[in-house]
Amino acid sequence: MLSRKITDGTEFVVFDMEWNQPMPGKEYPFDVSRLTGEIIEIGALKYIYDNGELIYKDSFSADISPVKYTKLHYHVKKVTHKKNADLLNGIPFRNAYSAFRTFCGDSILVGWGSSDPSMLKMNLEIFEMDPRLDMFFLDLQPIFSLFAGLQGTQRSVEAAVDFYNIDKKEIFHSATADAHYTGAVFEEIFKHNKPSEVISAISSSSIDPDVPSDFSFVGPECLDGTSAFATSKNFMTDCPLCGSRLNIKISPFRIRKSQYALLECREHGELFSRTRVKKNREGNYYAAAVMRFATQNDYWLVASKKEEFDKYGEKGKPAEKTEEDENET
Repeated sequence: MLSRKITDGTEFVVFDMEWNQPMPGKEYPFDVSRLTGEIIEIGALKYIYDNGELIYKDSFSADISPVKYTKLHYHVKKVTHKKNADLLNGIPFRNAYSAFRTFCGDSILVGWGSSDPSMLKMNLEIFEMDPRLDMFFLDLQPIFSLFAGLQGTQRSVEAAVDFYNIDKKEIFHSATADAHYTGAVFEEIFKHNKPSEVISAISSSSIDPDVPSDFSFVGPECLDGTSAFATSKNFMTDCPLCGSRLNIKISPFRIRKSQYALLECREHGELFSRTRVKKNREGNYYAAAVMRFATQNDYWLVASKKEEFDKYGEKGKPAEKTEEDENET
C-alpha cells in the first residue's frame, strides 16, 4: 500500500521551506529547469501521536546559504522579508539537510501543499545527494478542507489559522513561522474532530514521494468523442506500478466533458482517474487521461461528480439562471 498506518507512537514532522528563485534573464551554467528553487530555510516541528492526541515533542530550524542563486529574487525578497545579507548567515545545504534528516528519523512529513517534497528532492539531486526521502508525506491542506467542510477548495495556512482563531504572533512566510502555524492547525484538527476519523483520513492520504504517483495517457486519433473516450479503457485496466489488474470501485462515468472513475490495486491502493476528450488541429478527437493515487480531494471530487451524474445524467446540473437571465426572458 502507498500509505502508512498510524498507530500510537507514530511521529509527524510538520515542516516548511523557503527557496530562492533564478533571476529572470540571467544566464546560469546549468539548466534552471533542474532547479526551479534553491532552498534557503527549513523549519519544522515534531509531534507524536498517542492515544488519540497529537503531542508536541521538538523543533528544528536552519538557515541555508545558497550557492546557485546567491541574490534574492525580488518576489522572494518581498514575501519573506529577507535581505541579500541574510543569505550569508546560513550553513551549507548538505549540512542543513543532514541535520534535518536526523531530526526526522522515521517520521511522516507533513506540509501545507504538495510542492515541498518535489522541491526538496530537486535540491538533493542538484547537490548530487541521494534524492530518496525514505519518508511518507501528508499534504495537510485537503485534510483541513475536509474537516472544515470546505472540500473542493484550497485555503492558505493563514486562512486555516483564522478558521481556528489561532493567535498570529509571527509574520507569515518564514519557514519557521509557517511550520509553527501548520503545526497549530494540525493540533486543532485533532482537537475538534474524532481522532479515529482524522487518523483514517491522514492514513489514506499519506503518500510515498519516492514512488511515482501521477500517470498520463494520450489516446489515438478518433473521428468522434465517444470513440476517443473508449480508448482510455485500456489505460485504466492495469496498475501503472505493478501491472496487476485493477478493481473497479466506481465505474467510469461521463459528466459534461470529463469521465471519472475510482480504481484499486490490491498492493498499491486506490487510484483516481479523469479523462477529457480534446480536438487536434486536423479536427480529430483524442483522449487525454490522468491517473493518480487518490487523496482526500480526489475522493471528494469523484463522489460529488458521481452524485451529480446520478441525479442529472451526463449533461450534469443545469446552470442556474441569474437575475439578468430572468429579465431577458
